[in-house]
Amino acid sequence: MILNSHLPVKAWINPQTARLPGVQPVSVEDWLYTSDQYEAQMAYRHDLLASQTEAVFGVIEGSNEACAELRDLICKDKKTKPLADEHPLINAARQVQEDLCVLQKQGNHHLLTAAVLCFPSSWDFREKLGRSIESIHAPVPEYSNVSGTVERMLSSIRVDQPLGRANFLIYTDPELHQPRPEGIAKPLDLNAPRYVRVERQTFRRLPKTLAVIFAIHSFVVPASTLSTKAHTALAKLKPELHRAAT
Repeated sequence: MILNSHLPVKAWINPQTARLPGVQPVSVEDWLYTSDQYEAQMAYRHDLLASQTEAVFGVIEGSNEACAELRDLICKDKKTKPLADEHPLINAARQVQEDLCVLQKQGNHHLLTAAVLCFPSSWDFREKLGRSIESIHAPVPEYSNVSGTVERMLSSIRVDQPLGRANFLIYTDPELHQPRPEGIAKPLDLNAPRYVRVERQTFRRLPKTLAVIFAIHSFVVPASTLSTKAHTALAKLKPELHRAAT
């Protein structure tokens, strides 16, 4: 069990970030984040990449140049050398806490063309590779109203101006690695303790390939650690935060 000591972002507090898509500018320096669980999450990431490679890593044809550009960018930031004996996206993902998804525009739509997704929140990227953002989110009812807005947002991202948002989810299982096929809802034990799972999501355009990198940093905290104000505000949006009366 890997739990954070606190949530650095509580998107539900601010009305602008609580509603979809809730996107805000992010500085280039802050597009990635290091949390208090860096060592534990990175150890788990390395283990998943080694033992369940096909479950957490995938690419489609035409994505390698963008993956290599992302690797080189991260290696430059981290002052490390690229490894020639492994896929560039895996090399990149070994150096950051974020899961990394590569989005490339084809026609009028951005497609998911590559991913290292070690900590999915109830989805399986293997079902999504090669699909558009709109298609990927089709199972999410509230997304249908903003799918066009998100596609326009992706198309307008500037190289020098990353964007960011965060979601907030309620789980009764704090496990980080939770892949789940489309149509299968996550289990929610009515009487179990609640955990708040937040994904800090950033979008950055690469300067050469113009691919958009969708980076996902996952945080999990017990709901009991929230302040009364934060708990009350979240419960209004996520009634499942409350446990059943016993």
